[in-house]
Amino acid sequence: MKIINAKNKGFNYPVIIGQNIINSLPAELSKRKLSGRVFVIIDSNVYKYYHEVIKNVFDNRTEKIHYLQLPANEKLKSLNSADKVYKTLIGENFGRDTLLLAIGGGTIGDVGGFVASTYMRGVELVHVPTTLLAAVDSSIGGKTGINLLNAKNIIGTFYQPSLVLVDINFFKSLHEDEITSGAGEIVKYGFISDEDFYNYIYKNLGLLLELNSSVLNNIISESVKLKLAVISNDVFDTKGLRKILNFGHTFAHAFESYFSFRFNHGKAVIAGLIAALFLSHRKRIINREKLNDLLRLPLLLKNKNLISDFNSSEMVELMRTDKKNKKGMLNFVLIKDFGELRKFWFKRANCRIVRAKPGSFVCHIWRDAMLKLFRPYCINFGTV
Repeated sequence: MKIINAKNKGFNYPVIIGQNIINSLPAELSKRKLSGRVFVIIDSNVYKYYHEVIKNVFDNRTEKIHYLQLPANEKLKSLNSADKVYKTLIGENFGRDTLLLAIGGGTIGDVGGFVASTYMRGVELVHVPTTLLAAVDSSIGGKTGINLLNAKNIIGTFYQPSLVLVDINFFKSLHEDEITSGAGEIVKYGFISDEDFYNYIYKNLGLLLELNSSVLNNIISESVKLKLAVISNDVFDTKGLRKILNFGHTFAHAFESYFSFRFNHGKAVIAGLIAALFLSHRKRIINREKLNDLLRLPLLLKNKNLISDFNSSEMVELMRTDKKNKKGMLNFVLIKDFGELRKFWFKRANCRIVRAKPGSFVCHIWRDAMLKLFRPYCINFGTV
């Protein structure tokens, strides 16, 4: 078992990672003097496979407990879903002394975190991520999100949990697509970390996809440490440092919206990372040799058939709703080398890249041409 402390002036909580550790959850809650009035939001599929395990964990160990099963898909991230949770909390007489426990993947965690941050102006929150993606990404950092009008995470809050517990045993019931989805965010960490971690992921990706416990523990731990190092210095995403976590995500969120969230987040991220790499090359931030070097890892997943054909103009329109945009310009995080990233801006009107900062340069790429450049690699990850 590994314990990583998430610590900043505004928060202090542990991220506990291990195998067969779900039974330790009541003791961890008690150790931190969290409420015994527990409202559980749980993925209906997780409940189907693990309800006896979870109920045994809390048997006679809570003052009050209620389980609300929700279908875990991107459509869950809506105001209607939040409304259902609020009404259930009120109907079951849960007050300010509630502990909201989110057990599931990223959508469960996003909705659970949003509700916890707003119900009665905030109640205690604990995440138990049951997908690889949620373990390395959405359960860490305090961002919550609700979709509206096909815009991803357009409504949300910053709200830190009191505890995150990652039991990798939950991953055994995941479909291959869900494991690949988690690999997408992990590949991103390889780019924004350093070459050693990139190469470790590259060499062990097969074992990761096979859910090798040693590799899982190592990669999840390093990914969590990296994300915490970033968010601890930019909690509310105001300094620009946290933007590096969005590498590939301007494309990814547009892919998700374009296909009405039929592709899961991690798969969209893999496509978005490759698109961002090619845009980095097109902007002459990296040369062809560096592009080929950086593509080694995501191209290991080229046979996953992630993204089908799309209309580039419509994609650009969807990018206009991205939260990272400022002053009418589209924002992209691009890469120069491992751990070295920079921001570039496109004018909304014609999608030209404009000067991002002193010393940078101007290059024009018209709307219809921009994504056509990357389309073949986003569809089937052909070799370069």
